[in-house]
Amino acid sequence: MSRRFTLYFSWSRPQEIGSELGKLENRYPALFEFRRAIWPLYEWTASQEQYKQDISGFLDHVVLFDFQHFSDVICGVTGNPVSLIQRQSENGLVQSLDESFLKDIDTLIVVSLDHFTTEQKPTEEEIKAIKKFLERKDTCLLVCPQHDVGSSDQASREVEFLHHGDRLVPAQQRIGGFARAILAELGFPIENQFGLNPAKSSKDNSPAPLLKFSELDDLNILQGVTTFNLHAHLPHYFVPDFLKESVHVLAKQLINPAASNHPFVEAGNLYFNALLWIPPSGNRTANIFICDATLWSSAFSGVQSLEVFWRNLANLQGGKNNS
Repeated sequence: MSRRFTLYFSWSRPQEIGSELGKLENRYPALFEFRRAIWPLYEWTASQEQYKQDISGFLDHVVLFDFQHFSDVICGVTGNPVSLIQRQSENGLVQSLDESFLKDIDTLIVVSLDHFTTEQKPTEEEIKAIKKFLERKDTCLLVCPQHDVGSSDQASREVEFLHHGDRLVPAQQRIGGFARAILAELGFPIENQFGLNPAKSSKDNSPAPLLKFSELDDLNILQGVTTFNLHAHLPHYFVPDFLKESVHVLAKQLINPAASNHPFVEAGNLYFNALLWIPPSGNRTANIFICDATLWSSAFSGVQSLEVFWRNLANLQGGKNNS
């Protein structure tokens, strides 16, 4: 079987790029803000004639640009190009996750970089189509919400901000509402929490090794995978107690011990959940994975190990059924 991948960006592009620049919270930076923050690293996009300097420029030339290497690797393995779809395009048209859209896909990656404030949620018809998709043989769904930073009061926001240290991220940036909604509708109300700073290797500036639970990895999806990435603010995937038997934590990532304190660390946590697997069960023959959206990006180090992860996914075959 040669897998057919789709990267589905669940944002409303008009709402994301229409955010007021005078408001800091819950928006992406404009391209000119990004360039200024990391100058001179991105000056190849300095031309205003060639590159839009607004938020749309950031989405196109930073976010979407960083997923190209993943697409190239997958195409090299499967021979099939990776489709990249935005839920709501700039002209306002919505590409729903309906049956006609899903019929030619077997590996759907929901890249949930939509801000909570845009209220992106699947419709009832979309949920029906997704459930039908999950009953097809050899399908796979990857749900990938990013961080949820600054969900509480101002004092806590300052603590979180100092912990991750990324000045491009506002005090409050809650991302991944579409992913949360899908998971809840499927009966798995897993939440992306916080934006935790990952640890680096003691030997160099590469990501610290993953804490893997290989005895649970029946699909060998992490075979040969040693690290993920160093995105500065990664989410912890909270699994409610009633799901502990049906949802497997396959990997945890070490929190940076050199970072300033964080409530999650103060509660006694040294690691955060980085990869979850929900095996097939009942009529659902598909595997479901939950991981961070940046695991499909080449921008945050650890690419050599991530390429192994991507190839494992491209070669994925079935899985056990827990029914």
